[in-house]
Amino acid sequence: MKKILFSLLALAGVSNVSFGQACTIDQQNTTFFVPAPGNVPCAKQSTPYDEVLQFHIPASVDLADYGVPISYVLNVDSIQLDSITGLPSGLTWTSNAAGPVFYGGENGCGRTQGTTTAATGNYPIVFHGTCWVSGNAFPGFFDGDTSFTLQQLIAATHSNETFSIDVVAQGASCTPSGINNYNKNLNAELSVFPNPSNGSFELKLSTAVRANGEIAVLDMTGKKVFTRPVDALGIYTTNIDLTNMPKGIYTLQVRTAEGVASKSISIE
Repeated sequence: MKKILFSLLALAGVSNVSFGQACTIDQQNTTFFVPAPGNVPCAKQSTPYDEVLQFHIPASVDLADYGVPISYVLNVDSIQLDSITGLPSGLTWTSNAAGPVFYGGENGCGRTQGTTTAATGNYPIVFHGTCWVSGNAFPGFFDGDTSFTLQQLIAATHSNETFSIDVVAQGASCTPSGINNYNKNLNAELSVFPNPSNGSFELKLSTAVRANGEIAVLDMTGKKVFTRPVDALGIYTTNIDLTNMPKGIYTLQVRTAEGVASKSISIE
């Protein structure tokens, strides 16, 4: 059986992630994430936050859900979660796991706690890690390693949504914005190179559908460090100059009314 590697670099400070008895696992849960990505409760400024995320690791994935023009089911062997980035400052995440490794078909949970004084707004959350799947897909043609993002995995099971937390002021109403709708077609049309780089990146969009919105780069605290309007149709290229930014991992997004494309980029 050939191993296919799914890279789980998905949506933006490195959070303090620890592993232990953070929460009680719901062994009856059969849904990938509860609450769903678009329904994560808001965090109110200067107010203690304590929310549990239940999850069920899929036992298998179908390549058709990831842009491959044919249905082929592969078994999920395991997922290793390394870190989470993008949580508003003051919040940390703890997961029940040993390793931390979760196996296909296994249940787990994570707990987000703390008190934030971050500015009000929407904070995209990125899960970093690796998911291994096994299968002998199309021997001689498609039996090598490949990679998908966790955003794609989430989008395939949760109606194209990706995770985020809204920070609101004390006394304000809390309605999750659900603005981070992942668009797999737009994401496939987006490329960034070289990556990693010294901070100078070339962004390229090859789209047959008009992409009108914003290019944004977020640092590891979820703060926007670069923005530029975009109105593209066909081949579009532009330079993203981050040479004045510290070394590290950043999230580049193209945000349009049709959804969001996202790439993890690295400054070395």
